[in-house]
Amino acid sequence: MKIAGEEEGEIRDKEPKAIKGPEGGDSAPKAIQGTDSRSESEVVGFYDAPIYKRVLIVLAGPLFNIISAFFVFIIILSGFGMLINPYMNIEVETGGAAEKAGLMNKDSIVTVAGRATRDWEEMFDVLSEHNGQEISIGLVRDGEYLQKKMLVTLDSMGIQPLVPPILGSLKLDGPAHKAGMRQGDRVLKIGDIEIESWNQMVDTVRKSVDIPLDFVWLHDGVQKRAIIAPTGVYDPITEDTIGQVGAIMPLQRRHVPLSQVVSMSATRSVEIVWLTLKTLYQLIIGRISRRAIGGPIAIARLSGESARWGFENLLGLLAIISINLGLINLFPIPVLDGGHVVISVIEATRRKRFSKRTRIIIQQIGYAIILLLIVFVTFNDITR
Repeated sequence: MKIAGEEEGEIRDKEPKAIKGPEGGDSAPKAIQGTDSRSESEVVGFYDAPIYKRVLIVLAGPLFNIISAFFVFIIILSGFGMLINPYMNIEVETGGAAEKAGLMNKDSIVTVAGRATRDWEEMFDVLSEHNGQEISIGLVRDGEYLQKKMLVTLDSMGIQPLVPPILGSLKLDGPAHKAGMRQGDRVLKIGDIEIESWNQMVDTVRKSVDIPLDFVWLHDGVQKRAIIAPTGVYDPITEDTIGQVGAIMPLQRRHVPLSQVVSMSATRSVEIVWLTLKTLYQLIIGRISRRAIGGPIAIARLSGESARWGFENLLGLLAIISINLGLINLFPIPVLDGGHVVISVIEATRRKRFSKRTRIIIQQIGYAIILLLIVFVTFNDITR
């Protein structure tokens, strides 16, 4: 579907042609009864509109994509709530700010800068407010309450949550689900390794692509055992294939008031816009492999994966794709919305519209670029 006047064949005469009268003479053009007084030949098309109107028209589509994602996030947070990490015991990394402040493995953080923290997200919200400042950390160690002074440096805090190896949501028909594991089960051993934390289990699984592992877990007080081979999944961040069994850490849900839902949805939309732009920039400069770019096949595969994780994840993917489409449409490539903006700006600068031949050439170049991109991303999808 095209905007009126955008089709190159729609080149109209600037002046309406005379209409032959009954005596063979010319008469002034007359409006058709019941229609606009302007004749069909005088209808203003896309390229006849003022430059600012053309820019607003083409920007409406990408903007709608981004706004749509914002409303999808509102639906997600209103209907499902916010996922939080309730585990406040910590693992301390060597050389980080936490270790320098005297924090130790298995400490349980209860207050930050004098404020009680119920979950990991609340704790980091408080830390973010005091970045670069020295604050007090209240913690429990072996049943004893202690306070430590720590300089907040978010880039090198050196702490992560000590999450027990309990299964949260499972992917339908994933390796763990097929083996009989269910949400709430606790992993006890993998082979001869005693599993004490979620990160320990993840590290073992990630490096074992298609390698059968002997899992022992506890289900409703009954010990079970099965051989599970993690499936390989390409990780664009590490540019490598990692193992997964189709389970996430045990998170909890918190109800969010409507006022916070709106602000959180806006924040999440802005974060994804920024992350997408950052990723695109890293792709352009080669910091991220172009093999990470996916097309229709990748989208279909991700949609299926998200559906198996649940409807909430499918909605989240929909929002991300909507933002990606909006931003990609702003690329300065002819035939895309961003290309229309660039052409409009150039025409405004030179105060002259491109000729029909020039516009056809520009469009053909745009179609060629889009075709090459489609071939490239489809090749990536097939060979990945």
